[in-house]
Amino acid sequence: MSTDSGPVPIRRGLEQLMAGLGAPEIDATTTIVESWSEIVGPELAKGVVAVAVRGKELLVRVDDPAWASQISWLEAQLLDRINNLVGPGRVTSVRATVAR
Repeated sequence: MSTDSGPVPIRRGLEQLMAGLGAPEIDATTTIVESWSEIVGPELAKGVVAVAVRGKELLVRVDDPAWASQISWLEAQLLDRINNLVGPGRVTSVRATVAR
């Protein structure tokens, strides 16, 4: 017989769901988005926006296809900075999509 301990805070439920999907904790995702300008630098942050983390992949939106190429070239460096910020292995790739 299951014992119901009452309502679960939404945040805890979301964290459990995200962990089950292999995604980083909400705090890690929030930290990346809030620190994006420091991660990529102010110039790159003008054309590249961190959007979400899906699984272990950081999704970024770019204004121009040239920025997507830049992100590809800088991926290892960005991952090092992200790992230093949120811990190793939480984000293992960066994928850029061009805004329409």
